[in-house]
Amino acid sequence: MRRTSYKLTLPAVAAAAMLMFPGALPASASSTSAGSVAAAGAALTLTGGSCEGLARRFLCSVAFSGAVAPVSVRWFVDGSHVPAYDNRTFVGIGCQPTFRYDIRAVISDGTGASVEYRSNPVCRSGNP
Repeated sequence: MRRTSYKLTLPAVAAAAMLMFPGALPASASSTSAGSVAAAGAALTLTGGSCEGLARRFLCSVAFSGAVAPVSVRWFVDGSHVPAYDNRTFVGIGCQPTFRYDIRAVISDGTGASVEYRSNPVCRSGNP
């Protein structure tokens, strides 16, 4: 029989104790540690977005950081929600040449924070 040994560090033991006995910490210590964890995480931020016009189509993308799960991405075209595009960071949107469109993506996370990307491109004509 082979014997395996594991080395536990003090932070690992402390974390396990907090999970097993959450009431063991004073209220001020637990609220301080929870607050510092939330403050240490970055807030939801829109890091990029674009809508490139091709012939009769827009290729749109959004990028974000600092989101807390669950994250949702909702797309709107001319004010109408398009559920088929939901939770995608890259979509292809068909369009009618020479018309201007209002394209919007709303990214929301588990904390209730949200950011928005908006573009107003004109649809190009031509062959794809």
